[in-house]
Parts: sequence; C-alpha cells; structure tokens
Amino acid sequence: MKKYLIILCVLLLTGCSLKLDFKENNSNNESNDKKVEEKIDPLTLEKIDSEEEKNTEIKEKEEEKSQIEEQKVEEVKEEKKEIQKKDEKTETKVEEKVEETKKEENKVIEPKKEEQKVEVPKEDIDLSGVSSKGYEIKRVNGIYYVKGILIANKTYSLPSDYNPGGLLSEFNTAFNKMKQDAAKEGISLWVASGFRAYSLQSALYKQYSNSYGSASADTFSARPGHSEHQTGLAADLNQINEAFGNTAAGKWLANNCYKYGFILRYPKNKQSITGYIYEPWHFRYIGEEAKNLYNDGEWITLEEYLGIDSKYSN
Repeated sequence: MKKYLIILCVLLLTGCSLKLDFKENNSNNESNDKKVEEKIDPLTLEKIDSEEEKNTEIKEKEEEKSQIEEQKVEEVKEEKKEIQKKDEKTETKVEEKVEETKKEENKVIEPKKEEQKVEVPKEDIDLSGVSSKGYEIKRVNGIYYVKGILIANKTYSLPSDYNPGGLLSEFNTAFNKMKQDAAKEGISLWVASGFRAYSLQSALYKQYSNSYGSASADTFSARPGHSEHQTGLAADLNQINEAFGNTAAGKWLANNCYKYGFILRYPKNKQSITGYIYEPWHFRYIGEEAKNLYNDGEWITLEEYLGIDSKYSN
C-alpha cells in the first residue's frame, strides 16, 4: 500500500509541474508573439502603405497614358476625316473645272462646225460630155468610158468601191499569148505588180507622199481612185525602173505589145500630157484600139488619142 501511495504522490507532483511548465511556455509564447507584433507592425505597415501608394500611382499613370493614347487615336481619326473631306472637295472642284473646260471647248468648236463647208467628192461630180476629139464621154455607175475604153487618170477617177477582184480575164488572156510568143524569141515576161484595190493604192500614195512630198509623188504614183491598177486592166511588167526600157524585154514590149492589145501607157517626153514620168514597165490593155496608138514606135498617149485631159482639180 505504501508503495502505491508513494507512486501516486509522485505522479501527482509530476503532473502539476508539467502543467506549470505548459502555462509558463504558453505565457512565454504569447509574450514573444506580442513582442514580434510590436516590433514588425509599424515597419511593415509603412512599407505596405508605400507600396500601395506606388501601385496606385502606377495605375493612375497607366490610365493617363491609355487616355492620352486614346485621345491621339481619336485625333488621328479626325485628321483623316478632315483630309478625306478636303480631297473630296478638291476632286469636286477639279471635276467642276473639267466640265467647265469641256463646255468652253464645245463653245469654241461649235462655231467652227457651222462654218465648215461640205465638199462634194469628186466621184460625185459628173464629168460626162464630149472630148476635144468629138468622142462622147460616158459615165456608167461612176466609171467613165470614151470610145468604149475605160478611163482612169488624174481627171477621171474610179469609185472607191470599184473592185473587179484582180486582173480581168481579157488582160490575162492577151498577156499569156504575148508571153508565149516572147518566150519563143528568148524573152521572159512576168507581172511584177498587177491589180491594186483602192485601199492599197491609198496606202502606197500616202507612203510616197510622206517620203518625197505630194508634188513629187504625183509624178510617179496615182492618188487613190485615179490608178489604172484599180481597173484590173493594167500591170507593171518585169522591172520597175527606167533602165528596163533599154533591156531586151523592154525593147521587145515597146515594139510588139500593141499586137496583143496593150499600149505603153506613159511614153517618154509625155509627162505634160499624161501627168506621169516615163514608165517603160507600165502597160495597159485596151484591145484593138492599141494599134492606133503605136504610131511606128512613136507612142501616142491615150489622152491625145481620145482628146481628154489628165489633171487633178486641186
């Protein structure tokens, strides 16, 4: 029993001491916490306050910046709008000036149109009548004939739409016969330039006129509508140069072509009558009448034979 009492007393004493120690520790911890709080609070609060202030300032500055940027964006937009408005106004003014200019130009042009005189195309002027040799000059569908011979020279023109489509059959038949007979005598003949439509002659004459001047071009090239090439009854043979007249073929043609219905259309020293220089390469088919123009080698021109002129009206 004594042993148990002693143990119990010891246990009680130990428990009391542990309680006391726990209380003391608790009180010590509380006092330490208070001390820490007392030491940390003022500094920490100051720092926190200052940081909060700084953060606030930063936010405010950022807000100000964003507001400024927004204002700038708006200002730029407004400037663009103003520029667009100015451009629109400028374009409107330009358009108005253009319209005014057009109106002024029309005002200037209108009187000129009223003053312009309508010229009657030469092919619409009837030149039919009687030649100086007493032959009737007939006009059929805009084409002139004298003694049944179709005429195309500087006085008498062909309609612009006259187009037989090539050399006519009567030309080809007579030429082929002449070519065959010439070949028997060792002479070669060929067509260097045959039929020419109105449009082609127009292009050729324009080219020559631009290169040599119209006055010079008129001596060796016909104006459109005045070329014998358009008739389908004339052609340039072999070589298109004056030297051809001195060749064997040129001499043979000059002395034999009339037998086949051809004439040397532009003889030497007859430019004042025909209007063209000597062309020993240019031959025209007229049929049986050709023998009347040969004149023993002293060629008579078609103008002399029929009593007609060959002169441009302007």
